[in-house]
Amino acid sequence: MKQKTSSLCVVVDDSIFLAVALAHLAKGSHVLSLFPGLQEKGAQYLQAVAAANGYSKDHVEVQKMSELLTSQSFQEKQIDLLVGEPFYYGNNSVLPWQNLRFWKDRSLLDSVLSEGAVIMPCKGLLKACAMSLPDLWQSHQCLQHVEGFDHSVVNSTIGACGGLPPGQENPTLPFSVWQCGESKKMSDIVTIMEFNFLKTISPCSGKAKVEFITHGKCHGFVLWIDWVMDTEQSIVLSTGPEQRYWKQGVKLLKEPVAVGSHGSATTDCHSADIETSFDPSTGDLIVDYAFS
Repeated sequence: MKQKTSSLCVVVDDSIFLAVALAHLAKGSHVLSLFPGLQEKGAQYLQAVAAANGYSKDHVEVQKMSELLTSQSFQEKQIDLLVGEPFYYGNNSVLPWQNLRFWKDRSLLDSVLSEGAVIMPCKGLLKACAMSLPDLWQSHQCLQHVEGFDHSVVNSTIGACGGLPPGQENPTLPFSVWQCGESKKMSDIVTIMEFNFLKTISPCSGKAKVEFITHGKCHGFVLWIDWVMDTEQSIVLSTGPEQRYWKQGVKLLKEPVAVGSHGSATTDCHSADIETSFDPSTGDLIVDYAFS
């Protein structure tokens, strides 16, 4: 952006410090922040810190998505940089792929992106590995009758996995794996599918085989997204189990499975196939698996 005499930069989320950084670094550009949650409070903050960060108050503007798409003055200028931090927000109810709102917003703005517009991040890679999670699995076993009382209503609330009735699917739940007690990787990390933000949002699916690298019990599969910031893939931000700032999606098994590496003398499972499909209309990711 420093190399352009005039450009339009759009921040599509509530990353207030990202908006300040852009305004400070790209002084010849106009920065537009959508701030879907902050709105007026975000605008007031940007105005308040303008002088301290070396940009003028009219250098940054806050608009709603609907206003941006219908503004007559905006139609004369297209977006040169679209940026967001779809990975920075997490709580107990958010799975990694539910942060793909960035992809949805990018698609809404497709008609007003300039030719060669820079989109950051430019893609997301869905990663997975098999793990031993005995404490987490034990704490999410299906409840039935306890001391004569029927506790089965709790199962849908806590996301029960073990001992579920036939035909009932075990859910994928958001957890910070490092907080889930004892844990151990049972396989190498694989890439299942790719979300390409350079194109508009669309259904996608993928499949990968995980090979087990150690002997033990597999309690589930952990899934997360690595965010690729640039097309050269020189900057990749992982949100995997080693990271303590983000939650991962955990697909717990109905029952633990004994696994082992190829070449071992045991008759344990040596690999598993994982299939996923993403539905942009609901934001849901379906996860299926089969051991072999």
